[in-house]
Amino acid sequence: MDRARLIEQGLTREEISSIEVPSHPDAAIALQFWNERPSDGIRLGRDIPSRAISRLLSRLTVFRPVDGGADADVYLVGADVRHRFGRDITGERLSQMYNSEQFSQRLSCQQQVLKTGRPNASQIIHRIGGAELLKLELLRMPALAPNGIDHWVLAFVFYF
Repeated sequence: MDRARLIEQGLTREEISSIEVPSHPDAAIALQFWNERPSDGIRLGRDIPSRAISRLLSRLTVFRPVDGGADADVYLVGADVRHRFGRDITGERLSQMYNSEQFSQRLSCQQQVLKTGRPNASQIIHRIGGAELLKLELLRMPALAPNGIDHWVLAFVFYF
């Protein structure tokens, strides 16, 4: 059975923790992109896609808040993320993708990004027994929707 199915079927134990700065080397590219953003912020359609982060686009997921921020749906998903889930998750709701505890943690991180207007990061490890099956870092940052008004969340996933 592949990793995606083991995780999706709840056969792994997930450990999630906040981290100050992601350690994955490609995260530095995303953070540099954030630090060099225009004064009005990153805007989809204008700043994304971008040559500056072209090698990271397969690791990108764009979340659009729905239900007044009580959930989010996947607006755009890169190839690496589709591989992780074993399918295209575009259009799915965060609440459909995770159990209630995982959903609450992820939604809280997204809400924090939208509230503070600053990136945040998490480390996620999936284990089976004592063995590490998957380790990744998730870097989230705020972005403006294509309309330039609504606030969405960009999430870059970095696998180890």
